[in-house]
Amino acid sequence: MANSQSQEDQVFLSDTPYHGSVDRLNRIEGELLESQHYLSTVFATVQVGILIIDAETHTIVEVNPTGAAIIGCPREQIIGSPCNRFVCRQENWQCPITELGLTVDNAERVLHRADGECITIVKTVAKVKLHGRDHLVESFLDISGRIATENALKQSEERYHDILENANDLIQSVDPDGSFLYVNRAWKQAMGYSDQELASLKIFDVISPACRDHCVAMFQAIMSGESIPRVDVQFITKSGKVVELEGSINCSRLDGRPSVTRGIFRDITERKAMERELRQSEDRYRKLFENAPDAILVQSEGRYLFVNNQACKLFGADSPDQLVGVRVTATIHPDYRELVEHRIRQVSDSDLATPVRELKILRLDGSAIDVEATGTSITFQGQPATQVIIRDISERKLVEKERSEWNDRLEQQVEEKTRHLKEAQAKLIQSEKMATLGEVISGASHELNNPLAGILGAIQMLRSSAFTQTIEVELTEGGAVLDDMESAAFRCQNIVDKLTRFSTQAPCDFSQMDINQVLKDALEIMGEQFAEKGITMSWVPDPELPPIDGDFVKLLEVFVYLLKNAKSALPDGGILEISTELAKTGGEFPLVVTRIRDFGCGIPVENLGKIFDPFFTTKFFGRGPGLGLTVSYGIIKRHGGDIDVRSTVGKETEVTVTLPLKQLKK
Repeated sequence: MANSQSQEDQVFLSDTPYHGSVDRLNRIEGELLESQHYLSTVFATVQVGILIIDAETHTIVEVNPTGAAIIGCPREQIIGSPCNRFVCRQENWQCPITELGLTVDNAERVLHRADGECITIVKTVAKVKLHGRDHLVESFLDISGRIATENALKQSEERYHDILENANDLIQSVDPDGSFLYVNRAWKQAMGYSDQELASLKIFDVISPACRDHCVAMFQAIMSGESIPRVDVQFITKSGKVVELEGSINCSRLDGRPSVTRGIFRDITERKAMERELRQSEDRYRKLFENAPDAILVQSEGRYLFVNNQACKLFGADSPDQLVGVRVTATIHPDYRELVEHRIRQVSDSDLATPVRELKILRLDGSAIDVEATGTSITFQGQPATQVIIRDISERKLVEKERSEWNDRLEQQVEEKTRHLKEAQAKLIQSEKMATLGEVISGASHELNNPLAGILGAIQMLRSSAFTQTIEVELTEGGAVLDDMESAAFRCQNIVDKLTRFSTQAPCDFSQMDINQVLKDALEIMGEQFAEKGITMSWVPDPELPPIDGDFVKLLEVFVYLLKNAKSALPDGGILEISTELAKTGGEFPLVVTRIRDFGCGIPVENLGKIFDPFFTTKFFGRGPGLGLTVSYGIIKRHGGDIDVRSTVGKETEVTVTLPLKQLKK
């Protein structure tokens, strides 16, 4: 009602002429004020920068808040500034509107902000009259963000295209009927198709028949809106090669209907082959680990994590549970724990396998055994660990010990055999020398016996002739000379006789005899002389010795002479050892061995090779012709035996006489 009354009053007043004019003026003034307020509000709130410029002076007379914000300085610093301070610098101080006559409508320009930054704007300029003067109203919009966005979008599109084209994965886009809309370069390279060939291909033309039914069901599910996060598929290349792929497929929809399917696949053919090989390798490793002939253990942080069957046998465990979790050092002999800890640290620090090293481990029952071990760094169940391979070498150590002992014995045997060979060689040389000497002596003895017989006969004739005459002093002296001559001749004849006995032509009278009895008789003959010299005898005969074939008298002569030599080696007394024994040989009969050992002056090395030579002696002149050992050597050789002499100067001399039991018939 109030509104109705007001309207009536207005109508009534308007009927009055005076009041009608005033009313119109008031209404116009109100509308003008309202318009000014509206324009002021728009000018102040519009999100477009506005500059009002005096067209004649090109001075900025007003700027709205948005314009000031875009320029970047307060309104007071902008008003009064020339307009080309901020825009149109490229026009060389010539106004495009007033001086160049251009129309600027939504034109891109560069705005120079107060901080020196240049931004791109879209500017529109209009001419207006304000207070009777021409002004220019410039409205401008900062489009630097939009341009940056457009540039970023363009770069993004270029990057996206570059990523698609240079991606290693196979990327495809397929329409609902199965035709290819897009494939990237990796797809074409992997499948071997050109762009022209792709134009006529369908998706199921490249899917392997082995997985075609699966793919049909999968595509139907995707088209119906289902999400399949992972896809495994096989493609057939142009050359017929099967390529195994994994990836994802999604479908875009338009108006609720499926439009395009997009797929991204990765070629996993090589990975699949590697996985198969890895599974086979893991299976082989597991079988090798479980059935390895050596103990294999995995340890980390000083405790066993995993052990194989052989490790259980090595440590005496009934099952792996008895070893898993056990501290490594608890299974190592105390003498080697520090070494093992050092080697574990060495493996962890260098990732290099440690060289094989011998050590001792402790079995669960506490017994120690010899092993050799090597370790290498591995990753076990996602954590760093050390794999240790241990081999039981206790049997090998025993064999090595036995082999070492055998080597020592073999070396001793080799040395002994070498010594025997050298002795045999020396004996062979001595035998050949004696044989040659025997032949020479045999001939010389025959040649000497005849002159000696003549000399002795002549002496007898001279003595007989002298006895028939009157004895005179001269004849008496001549008789003494004849006696000396006869004595010298007999001595020579004795030497010749000994030489003859040395030669092989002097026979032996063989019969069954006891070698112990021969030595007993020889010791009785020399007993008084030994007592005088203070020589103590150690007589150890073998009572089980069988009789031998020998010449008792000649062997007695040999042993008496050897005992005399032993006495000469002990001028100040001492010990003399005599023994007999039966020596087993590889021949038909065993040998009887007699040893005479004195601890006297010994024989120099340079004389050992000469002691059997005729006339060699170290005694003073006139103490003997030096035929004793020569004759003894000949007698023993005629018995088929041997004499061996070993001596160390200043220590001892041992003479070994070896005789066979039986004489071979010639």
